[in-house]
Amino acid sequence: MQFSRRKFLAAAVATTAVVGLVSFPFVRSKSHWLVSCGSDSNKNYFVAAMGLDGKLIGKISLPARGHDVIALPNKSGHALVFARRPGTFALEVDFINQRIVKEINPQSGLHFYGHGIISTTHNILMTSENDFVSGDGQIVLRDADNYQVIARYDSGGIGPHQLALMPDGKSIVIANGGIKTHPDFPRKKLNLDTMQPNLAYMDLSSGQVQAKYQLANNQLSIRHLDVSQKGKVIAGLQYQGMKTDVVPLAISHHGEEQLTYLQADDSLWQEMNQYTASVCIDNEHNRVAISCPRSDLITYWSLTNDQYIGKEKLKDGAGLAFIDGMYASSGKGQVIELLAGKSSNQSKLNPRTMNFSDIRWDNHMATIIAG
Repeated sequence: MQFSRRKFLAAAVATTAVVGLVSFPFVRSKSHWLVSCGSDSNKNYFVAAMGLDGKLIGKISLPARGHDVIALPNKSGHALVFARRPGTFALEVDFINQRIVKEINPQSGLHFYGHGIISTTHNILMTSENDFVSGDGQIVLRDADNYQVIARYDSGGIGPHQLALMPDGKSIVIANGGIKTHPDFPRKKLNLDTMQPNLAYMDLSSGQVQAKYQLANNQLSIRHLDVSQKGKVIAGLQYQGMKTDVVPLAISHHGEEQLTYLQADDSLWQEMNQYTASVCIDNEHNRVAISCPRSDLITYWSLTNDQYIGKEKLKDGAGLAFIDGMYASSGKGQVIELLAGKSSNQSKLNPRTMNFSDIRWDNHMATIIAG
């Protein structure tokens, strides 16, 4: 289903540069804030920004639990916050003035899936959404200035979750998790016996899915991902099968004819407890971090050969972000600088550790330019 596309198509056919996303690369001369959704012991939901000195910049209340946060590249101190699925709000927040700037709601019959991205080249916001009548996944494109809908495309599957721009700036990759949901049954998974997750690539100028790839095990839901500067996709999986099954929980893809599992012993897959949360790539050191909050682990992988290279314990650690090194947040109120994610010219003896009382950080963390 398509809407007015004149402005979008004009941008799409323009000369496309490599697009800098909200994770990296960052301009190192500018300071940054870490931003994450969270809650307190009274189940109040909010989004908060913090400096690397451990000081809380501010908290902005949310109407319900949030999920992912992304930077607004041309607005220092601003971010977009997405409701946890099957939520119906996305908010532009301003941490400088501690306020909500704009609320974005899905069109009738749709709900958000917790994630979005911005293409600065095309000046569009793209969100993963669900048509809960048909069950089909949707990628909805909005003008990044006024958030008006420009176009709506089929995601190539059910349950699109995280999405990312490819380095060419002309296409996106979509993690279609395969799980059907409906706002009348907020957290119920309605099709576990028939789910068909896939990794899909969509051309932005036409909205056509150019290719999609499935795993042999259809109960491995593809949920969160990151893309390297060279176009390699790393995705984390969440298993929907028997609790006693031992299954691989991460994949890579870089133009091959099939998806490839990252390489680790069964003992690690078992320890990861059938669940991953965030994925974060360190391009400078060819490393990937994948969080496993159910097993209190941050795992590390080689971006070059997909091999497991180490792990670090963090109680309920989930959110990951990169600023000259990797940072992780936890549901226990901690934000720490990860040892394996530190730059080679930094001391590994004194990583930053920040503790925030009565804050339970949620599954994702982002970096924005400080106001």
